[in-house]
Amino acid sequence: MTILLSFFFLYSYIESTHTYVKLFLTREKTYPYALRPHVFFDQKVDSRGRGIYCAYIPEDPRYPALWARAWINGHPLSMKKYTKAQASGIVPVVSRHSKYVWLSEGYTADGELHKQAEFVVLPAEGTQKIDEYICILNWGDVDRPIEEVTFTMDLGAITMAIPGIGRQNNPYYVQWLYGTFFRLDPPGYQKIGSTVNWRWTHIPSIDQKICVQWYAWYR
Repeated sequence: MTILLSFFFLYSYIESTHTYVKLFLTREKTYPYALRPHVFFDQKVDSRGRGIYCAYIPEDPRYPALWARAWINGHPLSMKKYTKAQASGIVPVVSRHSKYVWLSEGYTADGELHKQAEFVVLPAEGTQKIDEYICILNWGDVDRPIEEVTFTMDLGAITMAIPGIGRQNNPYYVQWLYGTFFRLDPPGYQKIGSTVNWRWTHIPSIDQKICVQWYAWYR
């Protein structure tokens, strides 16, 4: 999940934001060497204005971040993990969905902010074999509408890891045949192959959850 947080002292606006998320499986390094889903997160924000800014990545307790990093116009920014209470003393707004927050050092340049992180996906509460990942897109407090917001979910890696994918003797064949192996929200997305895309244009602000659920055959 991610948010760009800025302290705006003068005219500031976001031209575009582009988020790419890849869901994949990795094997644990200790016995019983179980498979666990991870999420690679990559986001670019093109903004203009003057002020003091921070790269901001809120962390949901269900998806703890292994690491986070950021760059402004190609220059690295140091990132540090804070509790929600600590972050509230540094920045004016903290996501209600987060328990921890990754914040960068302050910077004053405009241009392209690039953020990356890797998250672990924990089993969904109250379910036996359903896992899910939720990403929050949230921007506001800008002086003119955001021209474009895109979100791309790449399901290729985890799809190819499904045992016997596409075979009729596969226990998940019916789910695969009818396209119900993954559940996606919100509606209005475009699916091309194994990627799913959402797009919004010319919007004054956004506070949107992107959710994907899938059958956790690996546990």
